[in-house]
Amino acid sequence: MDLTKYPMDRQECTLQLESWGYNLQDVVFYWTRGNDSVRGLDTLRLAQYSVESYYTTVAEAVYETGHYPKLVLHFALRRNVLFFILETYVPSILLVVLSWVSFWISQSSVPARTCIGVTTVLTMTTLMMGARTSLPNANCFIKAIDVYLGICFTFIFGALLEYACAHFYTMQHQTIEEIYRELLRELNESKGHSSFPIMCSTQPKQQAEVGSTVQDEPTEQSPTQDVVMNGEAKETTKTQGCGLASIKDASRRAAKMFVVENPHNIDRQARTVFPTAFFFVNVLYWLYYLCL
Repeated sequence: MDLTKYPMDRQECTLQLESWGYNLQDVVFYWTRGNDSVRGLDTLRLAQYSVESYYTTVAEAVYETGHYPKLVLHFALRRNVLFFILETYVPSILLVVLSWVSFWISQSSVPARTCIGVTTVLTMTTLMMGARTSLPNANCFIKAIDVYLGICFTFIFGALLEYACAHFYTMQHQTIEEIYRELLRELNESKGHSSFPIMCSTQPKQQAEVGSTVQDEPTEQSPTQDVVMNGEAKETTKTQGCGLASIKDASRRAAKMFVVENPHNIDRQARTVFPTAFFFVNVLYWLYYLCL
């Protein structure tokens, strides 16, 4: 049996009736009314299967001891998908939808969101194990139902990882804001205690007397002659101001590069991305296994 498309598979089965002790020289088997010789298959109702078609043939069984008569009934069984939809698919979909409830819970409610994520993951794991044990043994490794359960588990686990990322960025955002506020506070304190340069001229102007060749002394001084009250140079103060501004700009750029500006947007985007992605994956899944 090829169970690659299980439970959307269709199986061709045969029922063979052979003679055990008499060969063709002793007895001949045949269907008296052809396909009408088999009755009851049209009205047969099974929990997991439905008979699509059947027909009868006459054949020979060849062995070393001779040729023996054989009657063969061919019938095609289609597995009822509705049974598995109610048993496996619907619970899996409900678990995926349940995992999305955490997107509407506040990020500060760590126990609630963690409990929902872990519970849905464990429940989905139990459902996968139960479905796996009820599956028939076959040579195919991956069945259609395994693919769907894997998809559901991926979305549930992704919802749990989404909260982990959102919570991480929230804590990081708060930490960066605290560091930035502390930095601004220290900078403001350093500004308040620092002394500003006061320019003064050590030599007053002298007016030139009438007929004198003495000119006014220059009032502009070179940078090396500018004196501040605490002995610091003017150029040093300008450099310090530029350095403080560059530190502010660098801190802002670093915060924008490594921190999400609003971590709550992660939940808002997840409310749309997860259902949309799950819908399109379901469309592709059912189109592939039902139409191909």
